[in-house]
Amino acid sequence: MRLTRNFIGSVMLMWVVGACLKPPENSVTPHIELQSVDFKNEYLSTKNPDTLIITLKFTDGDGDLGINGDDTVIFVNSTEYVDINTPYYFAYDSSKNAVWYYTHGNNVRLPKGYKYVNYASYRTIHTLPFDTLPGGLTCKDWEYRAAPADTLYIQSNPYNNNIFVDLYTKNPDGSYSYFDPTNIYPFGNLCVTNFFNGRFPVLSSDLGKKSSLEGTITYKIQSAALYIFLKGQTIKLKVSILDRAFHKSNLVESEDFVIH
Repeated sequence: MRLTRNFIGSVMLMWVVGACLKPPENSVTPHIELQSVDFKNEYLSTKNPDTLIITLKFTDGDGDLGINGDDTVIFVNSTEYVDINTPYYFAYDSSKNAVWYYTHGNNVRLPKGYKYVNYASYRTIHTLPFDTLPGGLTCKDWEYRAAPADTLYIQSNPYNNNIFVDLYTKNPDGSYSYFDPTNIYPFGNLCVTNFFNGRFPVLSSDLGKKSSLEGTITYKIQSAALYIFLKGQTIKLKVSILDRAFHKSNLVESEDFVIH
């Protein structure tokens, strides 16, 4: 359900040009430079969505960049791996009210005696760790489960994406405000989180070689609503990427530009 809602908010496309392998010479932490940001206004078009195009130059010392479409885990070594799927569905042992369990599917059969942590559980279970759920929860912290019908507490996986884009609008006093689509109709009603974030595929021809990689990433954010909500506003972007060892790149920031 959550993935479907995010897809409605935005479609993201990406391609890479000019990538090449070199002997190791750069840091294994990726480094990026922002080459350009362009906006294509398709407000009057009935066929094409508005498009925000971000072009990055990158280098990475061991070339471990990208997530393929069939990747569900990333192996750290032969015995350790990191799950890159989201969300997490938490459950508890109903006989003890104190044992955590989690799964990644909203219709997975739980072990005997376990139940999902739903809104009612959150309100009635007061033994650790259940009384440590964060305050100020919004729809981003809950997911509807169809069978049986329920509302589940979830946490987003920070490793689910590998490119991160934050958009800011400029205020009259020169300060900037983070653009949060969850506060804007219709995205708020759909509980869309930051739909500017996304994934790009594996860039190296052989991840096992651990060779330096450099090239250019062109990342496209498409939505029919971009111009509607941002027209005439001065905005700027902050962008970073993540490699398969979860090294986060430097943060790059665009210059101000106006959406026309």
